[in-house]
Amino acid sequence: MEPLLALRPADDILGHQPQAQLERHNALRRRNAEYNRKLPEINRKDEAWIRELVKPPSLENLKPQLATEQWQVPDPSRHLTCISSHQSLPLIAVGSGGHEKNLFIYEMTVSPGGSQFYHRQTVSLPNIYSLSWAPLGRFNSDTVIASGHRNGVVHLVSLPDSASPFPARVLKRFNHADPLRTSASPISRISHLEFTSAVWTCVPDSSLATLYGESLYLWDVTRNDRPMMSQRVASISGFHVSPFRDGILALNGAFGIALLDVRTKSRGLLRPKIANHSESTAVKWSPYNSNWVASAHEDSKIRIWDIRAAQPFAELYGHSDIINAVSSYLHMDMVNV
Repeated sequence: MEPLLALRPADDILGHQPQAQLERHNALRRRNAEYNRKLPEINRKDEAWIRELVKPPSLENLKPQLATEQWQVPDPSRHLTCISSHQSLPLIAVGSGGHEKNLFIYEMTVSPGGSQFYHRQTVSLPNIYSLSWAPLGRFNSDTVIASGHRNGVVHLVSLPDSASPFPARVLKRFNHADPLRTSASPISRISHLEFTSAVWTCVPDSSLATLYGESLYLWDVTRNDRPMMSQRVASISGFHVSPFRDGILALNGAFGIALLDVRTKSRGLLRPKIANHSESTAVKWSPYNSNWVASAHEDSKIRIWDIRAAQPFAELYGHSDIINAVSSYLHMDMVNV
């Protein structure tokens, strides 16, 4: 695949640049008595039922593993917007809304003395608002990342190895701002993007799902002249590609949560009718159960759904502010981050 253009690296990428010693905290110790008193009362019977259902490991076993690591990203604009971790490699990408030196690539190494992040490289790609690593085997390079920008542009970027003298390359550019096929304003951003999972046989391999304004797009990354699908969904704010079900997206927004099947001509939304009355700020499929979806809501609750039922089978309480993301951790299917 020929690159559209070569990007000049924003700094020297010929060697790893170790960060300063990371500040480490034992997460369990930070949960002091004052913090615990702020949590609402929990029905112990219900809590036991949820624990039996999800079967998390005991906290005693987690003590050596729970820790917080912090490092400072040298963003001159102080406008960090997104982060993406590679599914298979120890790589983390951090994006910024700045104009230059705003895509930071880090690599994590683990040693007997602990883990450490190394700064691999910095690339200039103005106004990044979303990132997604391509799965291994999709492209000739293992380090390909999609970046979403202001004004409806997505770049597919090949990053060099840390020892390579060559710069990063833009392989493809996808433009969403064509007024003939979008209802988004000129200042809209690519707020979210994801590569489709391997089970999606309804679209070509390596397809890319993107959200621009209130419009969803599906792109074949081998061509960039027009999307395979575009659909406006009023008040949408995010989505997650199902890792197990072909052509199914979980959506979140002012409408709560919904499912969209891109294989159907009508592409109507399927919405649960019960306990779906508040705006959803995040949605995530379980990585272990093809029927489970977790959603965060503006009422500071996380609801866990079985898509075969009309209402959530569990609600998680305890947050006092807006929940921005949900993710999976260890053997538990859904936990807030």
